[in-house]
Amino acid sequence: MQYLAGAKEAKEIDGISIQTIGIPSCVLMERASLKVADHICCFAPKESKRVLALCGTGNNGGDGVAAGRILSERGYDVRFIVLGNEEKASDEMKLQLSIARKLSLPVFTNIEIKDFLNENRGTDEIVIDAIFGIGLTREVTGKYADWIQWLNQTEYTVFSVDIPSGIDATTGRVLGVAVKADYTVTFGVNKLGLVLFPGTLYAGKVAVEEIGFPQNVIEKTAGNLLSYEKEDMLSCFPKRIPYGHKGNYGKLLLLAGSETISGAAFFAAKAAYRMGCGLVHIVSHENNRAMLQTNIPEALYTFYNNSDSSVSRTSKVLEELQEIIKKVSAVVIGPGIGQSDFAKKLLYTVLKEKEQLPDLPVLIDADGLNLLSGMEEYFGADRSIQLPSSYVLTPHLKEMSRLVQLPVSEIQENLLSTAKEKTKGAVLVLKDARTLITNGEKTVINQSGNSALSKGGSGDVLSGMAGGLLARGTDPFTAAALAVYLHGCAAEEYIKYRSSSSMLASELLEILPKILP
Repeated sequence: MQYLAGAKEAKEIDGISIQTIGIPSCVLMERASLKVADHICCFAPKESKRVLALCGTGNNGGDGVAAGRILSERGYDVRFIVLGNEEKASDEMKLQLSIARKLSLPVFTNIEIKDFLNENRGTDEIVIDAIFGIGLTREVTGKYADWIQWLNQTEYTVFSVDIPSGIDATTGRVLGVAVKADYTVTFGVNKLGLVLFPGTLYAGKVAVEEIGFPQNVIEKTAGNLLSYEKEDMLSCFPKRIPYGHKGNYGKLLLLAGSETISGAAFFAAKAAYRMGCGLVHIVSHENNRAMLQTNIPEALYTFYNNSDSSVSRTSKVLEELQEIIKKVSAVVIGPGIGQSDFAKKLLYTVLKEKEQLPDLPVLIDADGLNLLSGMEEYFGADRSIQLPSSYVLTPHLKEMSRLVQLPVSEIQENLLSTAKEKTKGAVLVLKDARTLITNGEKTVINQSGNSALSKGGSGDVLSGMAGGLLARGTDPFTAAALAVYLHGCAAEEYIKYRSSSSMLASELLEILPKILP
């Protein structure tokens, strides 16, 4: 797994390493600068490239000066522009400037863009962006904004140090204006602002480089903020046993589909089977009988018809549902069930039966979430979700807005903090371009996937994948995070050979057997 850090965590890692462990700040800076210089050397031979280091007066600027000085020693033609009041520079930045000047390197301060252009005529081909680091929280204005806007209009190749200047390291928000980097070299641990949108669009290709932060310090500080990687698929995916039967791999109860929607039940059920679930019992509308039994003959079925003329039948279905719940290892409810009175009864029955089965994992998706939003008993006074850790909720931003009664724009601006604050135990899968999985304490931010997933039915596949893992005994948090990661990996596999515009949800189901362990 990859550890992630916001500005607070990154500063804490830095502080503990320097002040508690005793690693000198200048040693960490020299190592960081060497990594930046190495990446630039890999990109371009010294014979054909000039380097301009744009440096602020903080430690990030010190990294930039040191990286430029190292490149100069390697034969590059390097110049430095210092933005800001040098008298107020950090001690490390002052030290790096002193070294550069003693080596007679060209250092310019308080230079205007027009003067710089008159002298240089656009001859630089590589720029080191070391204006602001992870500590930036205010909007970028004045000459800083002017230099960043100028840089973004050039065709230079830009290497940002730790984070593109102008990006909030915790939220990924653009603070007025931000550098559009081609490469970002960040240190010790990846930054949230480089992973979340829109910051990830400004970061270019990101390299996370080790510079000497102790691993136990990173784990202690950033251990609850993670991102899955390829090897996690192998270690987390449940194993098959040589001597077993379908009962060893769980039984999933799936309540999906309605009078006019049949695909959701198909997508979710087949996805659960693809994840290795032993048996799926589908509860759906009578209208879906022919399609489902034809396309998924492996499943068990209970069909209902919630018309006025079949009240006794629908009551019997609810009674049957109470008995079925007692015999399954996981439940998924919501994909395509609609928001009718009967759909609400189905959800309420699941919620009430679950109270007698505290360890039974239940995933609520789609229409199930919209119905849940109207059940006040499951929300706190602050509109936080009051469900235990055996629940998994999978809202997209609009569904989340209905659940917690906040505008979509506010949720989107504060994705991580909102997700963590609004769940009091339940696993929340907040679906967006970067999906977050959190239980309020531990959080995984998913980095797999692409825009090919923006198709109807994709979410139903995800629910079925998570449901299949839950049925097989995977704990709710891991099941949710692993399903999201694999869902994204399937989309990545698809676009290796085909257009991201053309993928259908049903094609995800065909790709899964190719990528699963």
